[in-house]
Amino acid sequence: MKIFNFASELHLAPCRKNVFAIIAILIIILSIYSNTFDASWHFDDELNILKEKSLHLNEISWEKTKKIFLFMPDEGNRIYRPAARLSFALNYYFGQDGVFGYHIVNLCIHFLASIFLFLFISHSLNLPLVKAKYGPSSYSIALLASILWAINPMQTQAVTYIVQRMASMAGMFYIVSMYFYLKGRISQNRLPRIIHFFFCFATAILAFASKENAAMLPISIFLLDLFLIQGLQRKNIKKNVYVFLALILIPLTLALVIRGPSIFSPNHLFSSYAAREYTLLERLLTGPRVVLFYITLLFYPMPGRLNLLHDISISKSLIHPPTTLLAILFIFLIIGITIINSRRWPLVSYCVLFFFLNHLIESTIFNLELIFEHRNYIPSMLLFVPVAILIVRGINIFSYKKTMQAVFCIFIILVLIGQGHSTFMRNFAWKTDESLWLDTMNKSPNLPRPHHNLGKYYSTLGQREKEIAEYELALALESGPHGETRHVTHYNLGLAYSTLNKGEEAIGHFKKAIEMYPGFSDAYNNLAAILIKKRKYDEAFDYLIKALTYNDKDPAAHHNLGLVLLKKRRLEEAVSEFKKSLAIEKESVPTLLGLGIAYKYKKEFIKAKYYLRMALEKSKKNIMTRLHLMETLFLMEDRDSLEALLQETLDVIPPEIMKSVVDDIAADNFPDQEAPDLLVTLPLLANAYMERSDTLREYGDWYLQKGK
Repeated sequence: MKIFNFASELHLAPCRKNVFAIIAILIIILSIYSNTFDASWHFDDELNILKEKSLHLNEISWEKTKKIFLFMPDEGNRIYRPAARLSFALNYYFGQDGVFGYHIVNLCIHFLASIFLFLFISHSLNLPLVKAKYGPSSYSIALLASILWAINPMQTQAVTYIVQRMASMAGMFYIVSMYFYLKGRISQNRLPRIIHFFFCFATAILAFASKENAAMLPISIFLLDLFLIQGLQRKNIKKNVYVFLALILIPLTLALVIRGPSIFSPNHLFSSYAAREYTLLERLLTGPRVVLFYITLLFYPMPGRLNLLHDISISKSLIHPPTTLLAILFIFLIIGITIINSRRWPLVSYCVLFFFLNHLIESTIFNLELIFEHRNYIPSMLLFVPVAILIVRGINIFSYKKTMQAVFCIFIILVLIGQGHSTFMRNFAWKTDESLWLDTMNKSPNLPRPHHNLGKYYSTLGQREKEIAEYELALALESGPHGETRHVTHYNLGLAYSTLNKGEEAIGHFKKAIEMYPGFSDAYNNLAAILIKKRKYDEAFDYLIKALTYNDKDPAAHHNLGLVLLKKRRLEEAVSEFKKSLAIEKESVPTLLGLGIAYKYKKEFIKAKYYLRMALEKSKKNIMTRLHLMETLFLMEDRDSLEALLQETLDVIPPEIMKSVVDDIAADNFPDQEAPDLLVTLPLLANAYMERSDTLREYGDWYLQKGK
């Protein structure tokens, strides 16, 4: 008696089968990703979401939405992954920076991708060319292959890592588009065919609008049609040559529209590697080794092997290391065998070619980092179909042998449990920045970047000693494929020492950062800020001019230059710089204060009062602002406003805090700020304290004495 009979699938209602598959996939995904809902922000999340103000949607309008679409980091207002960015903006609109909502959306995307992958595989197995071979077992093969893909621990980087929604969203729309193409291609009636092709086209656009690696979709669809629908006959191949060439133009055209013609310029391509620690040729040579490493990770994805940053050596030539040539030959051998046997095994051949095809963009010529696991989200979608076919065929072969079928079933169960458990355990590494970077450095101890980023994490906690120690460890390691940010490590060390008031150490690291990267505007600005504290205004002026030469949109540099000009009493220029800063960062209290002070010195008291009032509204307890405003109101003889301000000051500022700040001002302890005239403000404060109550008379007497 047969224990399993896959032919019995034919007697089950398609609706019941699909509902079971959807529920099973949902339960499995929720189970293995149940520990991710509070996983924190990481790495590129900060730059692409948390610090990307154009995504911080607080109202839904066309003007706000347009800014989401028309932006590309560091490259002006070009379109940049608008579909993915819109999803982040909507997440922010409904939940601000709380991670829970972002993880819910990421899981929904992964779930939908898994469901459409199941539907696509199931329909592909029932195409006329392969139905006789796979049709009776299509449901089991499709469900098993989809689950193996969905629970693979390697997908955690595309699912749990929030910003890599760009990869998973592209993957979801990619497989949805392929599914609708397949449905349209086999539809017998015109209207359903038109509807399916419309959705195919729409989701293809959305896939590319999520991430550019979806540009291989037209080629994938073409090969799908040729391998599994038309058949690999000589006449079909010959007939489709021009179609293939035309389809190649689609990703090229999209690249031209999005990135401009310079993307294909050899000079641009080679020069883009100038900041890398490997050349274009070295990247091409290393790529095959990386792709083979991906395959080993997909089929042996133990948590100990998975990592955010892999320490992979760069191939300097075909024989250095020797595995370079072997990897190239092995890949050509796999592709060659696949093509030779494509008429015999069209489905398996298509699945293999699909994997390599969809690695072309991110593993060849473009200036990207060498290796990231999330790049396998799309390429691996069909890789488990041959595995599922082998398993199901094995069960069929031993269909009358209970023992062997039991062995196969136990094997499948153990694989699924093992994969799911590995995914669940891998997700713990994504819990916090600390857990992620400790995990990364344990697996890649020779990479400087994990130490650098762990130092950044300790910086957010204010743990300066740990922060500095990690930065020093990062600098002590040899530079490698993830060591190109050493100038940023020096810069961050400068910031850390500056926070600890160790000016000389900070200056040394800022200068080292500038030496490594002469266009580092932030380093010039922060170096100038320290020199301002040291009252070296001329030196600070020179560094600020350099900072603004490289980045004239830096509000901090404009503010600091305004402060230096204020110190030099070049008031018109100071006002100009403060206004430039304010145009970029509209609610900056220090800049509003500086502008108010500049107008006070120019004796334009109405403007001074306006800006000082604005600064005070945004920071009620800013004592420096209050003192400058008191002085301004006194000079413009606005007695009513002055009296109201004095009374409010007594209510808002504790007398001992006011006394401490006045002491610091008198001792000239604020070299990076412009001090108010205490000869004007102290008598005003003295009278206010003495008039308020006898309890405060001692403070009034103190201010009178200090004012003399």
